[in-house]
Amino acid sequence: MSRLQSTELPKQSSHTTSQAEGKPPQAAKPSRAVRIAIVCGTVLVCLIVLELALRAMGRYRMGEVDGYLEEGGISYVLKKNASKTVFWPGLSWNVYTCDLGFRASKPGPRNLTPPYYAVLGSSDSFGNGLDYENTFIGLLDEKMDARGIDLVNMSVGGHHLQEQSALFKEFARSTTNHPAAVLIFFNPNFIGGYDDNHTDVVVRRGELFPKEGWKMAMARMIVANSSAAYCFFRDGIRKTQQKYIGRQGSPISFYVQRFSSKHPIRQPEKTQDFLKNLKDLTDFIRSVNATPICVYCPPAGQIDLNDMVAEGRLESGLIDTQFFVDVVRQHCDANGIRFINLEPLVQERYKRGERLTFEGDGHYNGPTSRVVGEYLYKVLAPADQTALN
Repeated sequence: MSRLQSTELPKQSSHTTSQAEGKPPQAAKPSRAVRIAIVCGTVLVCLIVLELALRAMGRYRMGEVDGYLEEGGISYVLKKNASKTVFWPGLSWNVYTCDLGFRASKPGPRNLTPPYYAVLGSSDSFGNGLDYENTFIGLLDEKMDARGIDLVNMSVGGHHLQEQSALFKEFARSTTNHPAAVLIFFNPNFIGGYDDNHTDVVVRRGELFPKEGWKMAMARMIVANSSAAYCFFRDGIRKTQQKYIGRQGSPISFYVQRFSSKHPIRQPEKTQDFLKNLKDLTDFIRSVNATPICVYCPPAGQIDLNDMVAEGRLESGLIDTQFFVDVVRQHCDANGIRFINLEPLVQERYKRGERLTFEGDGHYNGPTSRVVGEYLYKVLAPADQTALN
């Protein structure tokens, strides 16, 4: 009897107890790894759907990964016979270069029949944001061609005076077919950074990258040119930063720095060195029996700053927008060179309330470029006859 009393009855399992209590059995929870895999799979599917939807809507158009630049000159130059569609937020434009490595209306051979004009400059005369035929140089080219004057645009976006000077000298020394005239387009960057020869950048896959961290920058470019979803989130983050945080690289702060009365170019020794470099270029142009013509091309930010100073929103002593015009005019007056100032033309358009640039970019838009191209032809047409004769 004691043995029976001391014998313990077997314990009921929780499963048996649950059934006895009428509760359904509990399913085993998925492991952490499974839960993570489900979340990642869901996110991936959402991204794929977003990518397909954005592409179907045409909101983001993916461009070619490789650009149109290559190492050359004293920094970088344009590739020969390049074709590239550039996509910016809200617009796209085509870049073609001829077999000489200069911007053109289409790739292929460029036969320069005398007399012809050459153009030197940076992104404004290169025509960032527009197809060649819609740039003010392209419009001038078309009108000059009707008069029997060819035009070749040697401008490269981002170039400064020394880089363009080296580019033209290399070209002129490689041929006996020299231009009748050379138009040099100036802006504050071209002047203020005259000796900045981009020693801190490298060219990879036809694009410019900073030497420090170029691999990561190139990876971002490749992703941006390949994924509409990436561009969607990138633009959203940028808009949020602009709205709630602000950006140090805003257009106004950029122009305040360029037109600052304390800009290094304002130091007498730097000003004189710039003028020395400019005289070296114009003397060389004359040495190949070509006529130099200097053109000042004001950025829209210059006019904005003038208004801000007039309205008391900026101290007049901190900003000097006249310096860059005057320094080029000084050189032209001293050396008997024709000077064309586009500022009054652009200022008049601004006063009429017409937009000068693209939305979100400081380069001239199509309507402004058309006005500038027609004006240049008007003021240069009398000189065309001399070249023809």
